[in-house]
Amino acid sequence: MRLLAPEDFEPWVGRKVRINTLPNPIELTLNRIERLPPLWRGVDFREPFSLFFDGPLHAYLLDLEYEFDCGRGGPHTLFINQLQPSATSRHYQAAFS
Repeated sequence: MRLLAPEDFEPWVGRKVRINTLPNPIELTLNRIERLPPLWRGVDFREPFSLFFDGPLHAYLLDLEYEFDCGRGGPHTLFINQLQPSATSRHYQAAFS
């Protein structure tokens, strides 16, 4: 099994990504990819990174796994965490270590 890397998501940056939720799918925008320093030099299997998504206030997602589909290079099942919402949108993060 190949581990996902930041390059797998670069075509998604700035694009709306469909999240398969019930009863209807919702869309979030992948705003950025943050590359992180290795946790243990020589031991890491991949470069650690995080994906940051934004969505409308009504797009309330729990800290769970969801299927993300951008129409190409996916779909991928990602575990996301909620971040502090702003006045106009909700924010989510998927972290890979």
